[in-house]
Amino acid sequence: MGSKIIQASKKVNPDILTTKTESVKLWAMGLDQPYQKGGTARWMLILVLGCTLLSPDSSSQADGRSPEKLFNAGVNCQERLLNSPKRQKLRQNWENCIRRFTAFLAQFPKHPQAEKSLFVLGELYAGLYHHSNKPRDNEKSREYYRTLISSYPDGSYTREAQQRLDHLKKPERPVLITTIQNIRHWVYPDYTRLVLDMDRDIEFRQENSRDDPNGEILRITLNRTRLSPEAKKGVSELTDGLLQRITLRPSATDGVQVYINIKNLREPPKIIPLSNPGRLVIDLFGPTPAGDPDPPDPPDPSLPKTPGGRTVVAQVQPLDVKTIVIDPGHGGKDPGAIGRTGVTEKDVVLDIGLRLRRLIQERLGKKVIMTREDDTFIPLDDRTLIANSKKADLFVSIHVNSHPQRRTRGVEIYHLGQSSDRHAMAVAARENNVSMQSLDNLDRTVKQILFDLGRDYNMDQSQNLAYFTRQSFQTTLENRYDYTVVDHGVKRAPFYVLLNSNMPSILAEVSFISNPTEEQLLRQSLYRQAIAESLFQGIRAYLAALKPIS
Repeated sequence: MGSKIIQASKKVNPDILTTKTESVKLWAMGLDQPYQKGGTARWMLILVLGCTLLSPDSSSQADGRSPEKLFNAGVNCQERLLNSPKRQKLRQNWENCIRRFTAFLAQFPKHPQAEKSLFVLGELYAGLYHHSNKPRDNEKSREYYRTLISSYPDGSYTREAQQRLDHLKKPERPVLITTIQNIRHWVYPDYTRLVLDMDRDIEFRQENSRDDPNGEILRITLNRTRLSPEAKKGVSELTDGLLQRITLRPSATDGVQVYINIKNLREPPKIIPLSNPGRLVIDLFGPTPAGDPDPPDPPDPSLPKTPGGRTVVAQVQPLDVKTIVIDPGHGGKDPGAIGRTGVTEKDVVLDIGLRLRRLIQERLGKKVIMTREDDTFIPLDDRTLIANSKKADLFVSIHVNSHPQRRTRGVEIYHLGQSSDRHAMAVAARENNVSMQSLDNLDRTVKQILFDLGRDYNMDQSQNLAYFTRQSFQTTLENRYDYTVVDHGVKRAPFYVLLNSNMPSILAEVSFISNPTEEQLLRQSLYRQAIAESLFQGIRAYLAALKPIS
């Protein structure tokens, strides 16, 4: 049976309901989808719902008009709407008709046409939901039907309203299936990286590795995931380096289980989920190449201290720092933070990074590798891949900061770790290009990795490097540029480039581009040179402290 809709003509009889053709039936507009029956709403709910849609203009127009005129105005509005597919595409046209009926009910809640108005409002919101797909529109349709049933248990439209609810239910939230679109890998003598590219963010569960005659098997479970044909093809090629074999199988949770046969790892695998785009990065570190000495023993109290009072671990000469990676943040399509007058983070940090490279090469004679030398976009995982594959001894990532409060200025130096500082987490979210929720997930990953590794050598040395760099800014920048530095200290946060770097690593936020004064300073080459000098002096002080004690 077709849906009943109210017709209007020059002489309207409010008691007459006629059936429209299929092209204008609200019920034929896809509204026969299954919904969940809702509870009973009280009559006074209509007054609340109605008042939320009443504007001052519509209320003033309604004052002084007869109930018949008000009701007929709604009928005419509905007819124009249902006879025009073009009008149905605009939300404001639906809400215009809704306002007319709610205005009628607000003024005449006991009028004989009140029941019909409730029914029509349910139909109008159902039609609007068909176009908007917004759950709130569906819920309001259900509320009007329930209000009608509660207020008019023996009414003319009660049975049909109940039928609507019997056939309707709340729309179920769609289950999103993640697709593994591609599998990439890089192989080096003692390091292998595996990347699973996804079409959205992914949650994973890592199972404990179990013993195997040929090594270990690492199992990763990805729920609600499927494998694309391209990814299936790529799996067969993954048989070199530390990867003996990789197998992907359907799981019981409508997902995929990844089995990785590995052996001779010197530390637990690092498995990191990333966003924008979604991907899972798996880093495997093999045994130390033959001839390399073991890591140094724990320090004794006679060894030198950092400016923060931390003991410096002395290295033996063969492990002397030879290669330093400088990582200017952002680049290309990613401008990073932008100052009020248009200064971009990507340009500033590239200039500082190139200046720092020149200082290290000329004064220390070390090999320097840049993650980028021009305005090029480099993904976060590629930056750490460069450092790990080149066996870098230090990693320094350069950024400028931003803060909602424009008066905030100064320098912050970060190393890897969990953080309870919301500002530090916000900075990490921005630099990682993820939401705070995604960053919380990454922070939990950091916790697990730190638990697996314990306090390893790289973590200790990263803190040492951070403290030396902090001290250098307090002295070098102030002396070279006569600018009083606001010291925000050394902080911990789950930066991706620090998490996946297999060497002592820091991330330096060298100024606040959101601060008007520091934005203008960043425009000046002398100030950028002073920042490069500060970073250089921090690195040099760190290297000097690493020399064996004679």
